[in-house]
Amino acid sequence: MKKVTVILLVLCLMLALMIPAAAEDPIEIQLSNQHLTLNGKPVYAQAYNINGSNYFKLRDIAYLLSETEARFSVEYDSKTNTVTIVSGESYFPIGTELDSSAAAAPKSVKTSPQSLIINGHRVSWLSAYNVDGSNYFKLRDLGEELGFGVDYDKDTRTVLLSTRDAETLPTEPEPEDWSPDISFSTKDADGNEWTDACFRDVKLTMINFWAYWCGPCVREMPDLQRLQDNYGDRGLQILGISYEEYEPDNVAIMEELEVTYPCLRYTYSFDYYLNTGYIPTTIFVDSNGHVVGEAQIGSNSYEGWASIIESLLP
Repeated sequence: MKKVTVILLVLCLMLALMIPAAAEDPIEIQLSNQHLTLNGKPVYAQAYNINGSNYFKLRDIAYLLSETEARFSVEYDSKTNTVTIVSGESYFPIGTELDSSAAAAPKSVKTSPQSLIINGHRVSWLSAYNVDGSNYFKLRDLGEELGFGVDYDKDTRTVLLSTRDAETLPTEPEPEDWSPDISFSTKDADGNEWTDACFRDVKLTMINFWAYWCGPCVREMPDLQRLQDNYGDRGLQILGISYEEYEPDNVAIMEELEVTYPCLRYTYSFDYYLNTGYIPTTIFVDSNGHVVGEAQIGSNSYEGWASIIESLLP
């Protein structure tokens, strides 16, 4: 009897070896040509259509939502191969976000092998793929888990992102032809909301990108304050722009120099105009929301700035 049992086991093993293993379903992937908006404003993030659904890079979405109530942090532990997300925490960019150079045919696509922990709980139901080393998630699933809205306008082929704080933004109706070069929503050091609607309230806006640790930035600030004092009545508005992580030191410098023009928190909306990587960099925007003149790299004297402002003020 024992001999018969052994023979049956051997036959079962042979049959198992003869049956080919089930092949994994092929992954169909192509670049997505759909548009993307956040709270009604056009934004950019490269996406792939994978097996019929839109997948976005996790860090791109974290970056886009970093100035909203739906913000979340992203950390990766290479030792445990684990991605950790915490809702409500600040996201710190690593420099690869919203990289348009990724808009190419992927070289490597596979189901993501990494573990995912969201708000302290291990999550396994979210669909994710690793494309050329970056994790891409199905946007609707990610929104459902993290609390932001995802909709789709099939007429315009636009993916619509919305956050819970969208209703708190200024509700002043925009002119029908309003299409500013920079569409943004952010806050100043006092927590006040600012949007691109501020361009419409003045004749000329001077946007100065700076940081407390930048010597030339700090040295020209008294001159910028003089410009605001002397040209404010003629329709000039000066806005300092810096990263939120510098805010305490920025505020200290501004108080020391008695600077009163607002300092706003940097958002992805300004990336194109600071793509040189240098500060200070300054741009000018007219009341129609259009950038005028060339970006000015480096600091300037009061007289130098005054000459440019005179040439741009209507």
